[in-house]
Amino acid sequence: MDLGPELARELINKGMESADLDYKERFSDAVKDWMEIAKDVYGMANNGGGYIVFGVQDGTFKPVGLDNSFHIDVQIWVDKFSKWATGKIDLSYYEHGTKINGVDRKFPIIYVHGSIGSLIVPKSEGCYTDERNIAKTAFRQGVVYTRKNTATVPAAGEEFWRLFWSLQKRTSERVGGSGVPLYVLSVLSKRATPDIVEETLWSNLFPVKELPDNVYSAITDYRYARDIYDKIFEEFKGRKDMPIPSFLLRDSRLYCFSPLDEVNPLSLCIKNKPVIHSTLQWLNTPTDNQKLIELLNYNLKDLCATKKFHYDPDRDRYYIRYFNGPVPEITWKPYAATSTRQLVNLKINKNSGRLMYCEHFGGRLRFSIIGPRGVYLIIEPLRILTRDGSQLLDKNLNVKISTKNNVHYHNNNYLYDMKLWLHILAGNKEEIHIGPGQGKIIVSILPINSRTNFGILDDQHTGADFLDSLKSEPLEYLVSYEETEEYNPLEDSSLED
Repeated sequence: MDLGPELARELINKGMESADLDYKERFSDAVKDWMEIAKDVYGMANNGGGYIVFGVQDGTFKPVGLDNSFHIDVQIWVDKFSKWATGKIDLSYYEHGTKINGVDRKFPIIYVHGSIGSLIVPKSEGCYTDERNIAKTAFRQGVVYTRKNTATVPAAGEEFWRLFWSLQKRTSERVGGSGVPLYVLSVLSKRATPDIVEETLWSNLFPVKELPDNVYSAITDYRYARDIYDKIFEEFKGRKDMPIPSFLLRDSRLYCFSPLDEVNPLSLCIKNKPVIHSTLQWLNTPTDNQKLIELLNYNLKDLCATKKFHYDPDRDRYYIRYFNGPVPEITWKPYAATSTRQLVNLKINKNSGRLMYCEHFGGRLRFSIIGPRGVYLIIEPLRILTRDGSQLLDKNLNVKISTKNNVHYHNNNYLYDMKLWLHILAGNKEEIHIGPGQGKIIVSILPINSRTNFGILDDQHTGADFLDSLKSEPLEYLVSYEETEEYNPLEDSSLED
């Protein structure tokens, strides 16, 4: 039956939903409405088609209609839904006018044709914020949706193959012939071979552009760093602001990139005339280059300490701790807009108001020698979980919550966090400067990268420049699953259960 008055009246008054009929009581131009409807469109197209009728109450199925002034062109519907998905979306559209309780009302009806040639698959995350300012996700990137009873759900396993063979049948009927159309074969081949799309493959290796020329060392009786700090503070009447260069204690010697002269407070802790070592010679000597890396990492540790990052020696990682009061945050400009990012995310139970756990921005940072003489700073962003802002969660709870969260931690989120680390370490400079004066280490903020030809077709991040154009919402991955008012992950059954 053609989509017109007769079919419209039948659909409006049917009084029940099904896999191929969905009612919507109202429609606004908000992003959330568009995205939720788009999800149903994708599911219906993959399932073979269906109707979406606006102006009918959910549950009661009472026809109430929309304002008679409502109007959207069919091409606007198509363009909007196509914006977030791959595959061709084919719609028919009719706006049925009638009187409800003597008032002119309108019932827009979308008919979603079954997909032809390829399944409809979201190419981006359908993220929005609802009326209560809670982040929600209508659909997931790369997930194939279908209809099951009255709901739109992900297709998996046998359900995917049912959709595939239905797609083959529809496409065959449309193009003629009984064989498998080339359009449909491309669906399978795309699941087996990469798209030929050139883009940049970024690494988390940042080359050291400049090392100090020399390492200075001298014999010392001190065996612990704390004793050296105490000696210097005692000598300078407890001045805690005394700049002390980073140093390494090894083999009864003190090593430092800064000259051990009278202006260096470390000179108070040595016994003989300092020896000067060539940094380049150390770099080329296997027995010495590990000491060089240790000294570099101590310099990095001191830089992170000035940025208020706590170092966890057991797990070799840095993060900001929280001790009540204002939540630590940073304001920066990751791309065109300025953004404020919380460095600790407090997970509060909405029902009890109790703090369940804290999620901290952090990372594993270290220097390493790669290749003949290449020295690189490695940045691995991490999210650390604590019970109260400082006490780490036990291993089982950590694994349990991280497993739920990390499934939504995608490449763009990883790059975004890496970019935030660069901003923290470099400030507004175009390089990371570690250490003072002659002992300064300079690291590039441009990572090692290469061009590849196996990118993802229609990927929204393809071609984005890492430093200038990376598109990613600052906190989009932090709300990675819906937390109901009663939900408390610390009180769930164990991961083993």
